[in-house]
Amino acid sequence: MTHTRSSKSSIMSFSFKSDSSHRSIRSATTASSGASITPSILGPKSSSPFKVVIVGAGVGGLVMALCLERAGIDYVVLERAQQLPVPKSMIQLSANTLRALEQLGLLDEILAISKPVASVRLRKQNMTVVGEMDGKWTKERYGYHICLAPRSEFCQIILSHLPPHKVQWGRYVLDIVNGNGGVQCRCANGQVEQGDILVGADGAHSAVRQNLYRSLREKNMLPKPDMEPLKFTLNAIMGLTDPMDLEQFPNAGAQFCDVDIIVGKDAYFTIWITSAPGNRFIWSVGGEILTPEGSNDTNFKQSEFGPEGIDAACALIQDLPIPGGGTMADMLQNTKKDCLTKIMVEEKHYTTWYHGRTVLVGEACHKFVPFSGQGAEQAILDVVCLVNLLFRVRDNPSHGDFCTAFENYVFQRSPVAKDAVATSGAMSHLMNSQGFAADFKRKVVFNLPEFIRLASYDKISVRPLLDFLPPIEDRGYKKSKAVKEK
Repeated sequence: MTHTRSSKSSIMSFSFKSDSSHRSIRSATTASSGASITPSILGPKSSSPFKVVIVGAGVGGLVMALCLERAGIDYVVLERAQQLPVPKSMIQLSANTLRALEQLGLLDEILAISKPVASVRLRKQNMTVVGEMDGKWTKERYGYHICLAPRSEFCQIILSHLPPHKVQWGRYVLDIVNGNGGVQCRCANGQVEQGDILVGADGAHSAVRQNLYRSLREKNMLPKPDMEPLKFTLNAIMGLTDPMDLEQFPNAGAQFCDVDIIVGKDAYFTIWITSAPGNRFIWSVGGEILTPEGSNDTNFKQSEFGPEGIDAACALIQDLPIPGGGTMADMLQNTKKDCLTKIMVEEKHYTTWYHGRTVLVGEACHKFVPFSGQGAEQAILDVVCLVNLLFRVRDNPSHGDFCTAFENYVFQRSPVAKDAVATSGAMSHLMNSQGFAADFKRKVVFNLPEFIRLASYDKISVRPLLDFLPPIEDRGYKKSKAVKEK
């Protein structure tokens, strides 16, 4: 079991994303870096040295499956849902993940469903612009635009490159046996799946993590911070509209999207809204305006803030103003109910990422606020790091070989993810705070000198590659940095 060290971050959620390792870690190697060094051994392996069981067919789980497919390592994905969900959310992708996705041959398909980000603007409730962060320059500097893509459509692209029998739907994992000789998953339908290692990629409320932590707690091996629940920050409602009337909403059809953040004054709310691929808008509203009246406990149960509260939540936000002279009613009228999500915004960085033959990736080990743009990016970065380490594991591996790979994975990724969770949480808190001090801080953050913004971006521009595939050109004139290992 491995514990992370403490670390500091001054990186902002959008302008200064903490989405790749930026540390100097002892013992130099560039094997999993963004450096343009041709690997000595390219995949796929002629025969799989072991089998990986992946629980969860979200962004992290499916990208993990595709990386293993290309590496020649056997795997199976178990997903409790019967199919991919209806599109209702977006993921953010930047140069730090797009380079590896291009290496996998996915870039053109991803760009076809995506929209690049031009800027992020902070506005007052009266729509006055407080500050703006430009985003168009990232392609010239790092080789790729920051872009938004529909989560479900992204996952469908990954699925189209996987053998259908490798992803098994309707597999709800009830029980896990995690030993030094391998893992065994028992599903609700009676299926038992065995493998050499288990990857928990099943999200913030991960069944794999809960099973692992229960076992560790019984052995008095679980650190106290990992026993604590997810940190609740605020309530929010999110939605993805249908294609909009471009005469009424011309910005919906723009080539680039501008992210607008509106901070309320008369009522405590924050709106995030931007155009999305397909002439649509993606939006979210959060803050005290959505807190149920009479609730003395902010950590109230999820069931008390579930789908049945959608109508009530919509009534609370429909008159809030948005850019262009409209109100949130315009968004709600064009958003189907099954494309609405009413959620509790939670965050947490876990310190225990593996034990025995089980390892966690994505939001199973680091939960981000949903509008931070970090969840999918960090999950993909986890996967690139972990698969590179697994590819190096020798044939006929021992338990110790897997533990060494997991330890190195946590060493590289946990401090970075911890910084990213802290930074996105701080940004969320700032965007949802009221008062003169909060207004002043927001104005400063959105009007920082350009050289400070660029320097902060450069520190985290790693753009890692998969060691076992032919490298992709490091296009940006600001070259990526190497990730060093333990």
